[in-house]
Amino acid sequence: MKKSFSSLYPYLAWWVENHGFIQLGADDENPSGTILMIVDEGGVCWEDEDSETIDQALKAAEKYLKEVEFPDRFDQETIDEIENG
Repeated sequence: MKKSFSSLYPYLAWWVENHGFIQLGADDENPSGTILMIVDEGGVCWEDEDSETIDQALKAAEKYLKEVEFPDRFDQETIDEIENG
C-alpha cells in the first residue's frame, strides 16, 4: 500500500497547504545546485545543500521544518495538529 505525500511528510504538506511553497528541482538562477528550497513570503527559509537525491532532500526538508522552523515560528497548537493529523 502506497502512502500519501502528507502522511510521509506532514510538515512539508502543511507548509505548502497553509503557509508557503517548496521549490523542487534545478534552477538556473541558483547555481548552488540545491535540489529543494523551502520558501515563504519573506523568501528562502532553507535550502538543501547536501542531498544527492529527491528522497534525501524531502527527508531533510521535513526534518528541518519539524525540528527548527516550526518550533521557532509556530504555536504548539499548530504542531499538535500536524503531529496528530
